[in-house]
Amino acid sequence: MKILLIKRLIIWTISLVCSIYITAISATAVFAGENPSEVRIALMYSVGPEASWDTTVKESLIRLQSEKPGGMEIKFKAFDAVYGDEAEKVMNLVAKSGKHDIILSASAHSDQIKNLQGKYPEIMWVSLGSGNYNTGKNHYLVYGRAHQAAYILGVLAGKMSKSGVIGVVGSFPANDVNDQINAYRAGAQSVNENAKMKLTFIESWYDPPKATESTLAQAAAGADVVYQMAGEIFKACEDAKIFCFSKYRDYSSMSPSTVLSGTVLNWDPGLKWILDEWRKYKANDTPYNGNTDPRWFSMADGGSDIFSTTLMSEIVPDDVKAKIQATKAAIIAGELVVPVVMDTPTSD
Repeated sequence: MKILLIKRLIIWTISLVCSIYITAISATAVFAGENPSEVRIALMYSVGPEASWDTTVKESLIRLQSEKPGGMEIKFKAFDAVYGDEAEKVMNLVAKSGKHDIILSASAHSDQIKNLQGKYPEIMWVSLGSGNYNTGKNHYLVYGRAHQAAYILGVLAGKMSKSGVIGVVGSFPANDVNDQINAYRAGAQSVNENAKMKLTFIESWYDPPKATESTLAQAAAGADVVYQMAGEIFKACEDAKIFCFSKYRDYSSMSPSTVLSGTVLNWDPGLKWILDEWRKYKANDTPYNGNTDPRWFSMADGGSDIFSTTLMSEIVPDDVKAKIQATKAAIIAGELVVPVVMDTPTSD
């Protein structure tokens, strides 16, 4: 009788232990599979909110806050632009604070990230734009390519220019600047094979006085449509009585008679991809798998566009409007492929 009771006690104990173990595993699985309720992002500016590049990133984050992808609350804090050793100090303090899950750099901070990411392997480090390189599994690269949109601007410039000379005022000869300028020229020459391009790099990401001087110099050299890639220098275009294009945002309200169109850079699809990768890491304990080749999102993906506020006015002839719409449709459909050419362009 005692032996039977002992056997039953042993069986009951084993069953209880197994039940507790299975329950623990199930609870862990449920916890691991739960989506995080919020994500905290530190945005490191490249210049500041006065620059269109940084503004587009901030605006995308604000839109995603309203959208709540994956049901997550998005909280972000923007930090002033810093470079070199100072950038590493600031980024180290941001990471060390434990208040951020993702450090999102809108500048070329790969050297600094390389020195920090090993200390903070739980943080996702993200670099936007050219001049960056992958430094490890928890480092992700996203390009903001607008070369397809720039090609369309070139078509518009080639059609609207009376002199046959188009201009570009650029910042630096960086990869995601060069690709736009090369596409812009190709677009112009697709409708006017004799079109010439004047190009000036002001060697600054944002310097309105230099950009103004360069714009006026290009106008004096015959350019009557100038792509403003180094700031919103529309007063110079007004003074020179020429047309201009803006970059990354719709600035037509600043000079409706001058700004024909411009590129629109939309980070939403890129940031959604980043958030999805972070959610996998957080919810399922999936290891980070940072990309070596930068990822970018095409016009068809919603990554870029042109704005048409002024383009739709009487300033632009109907046949030119039709050409622009047809070109855009062909690019989105994949019927017209705009190559990514990152060679440093020069003036004709």
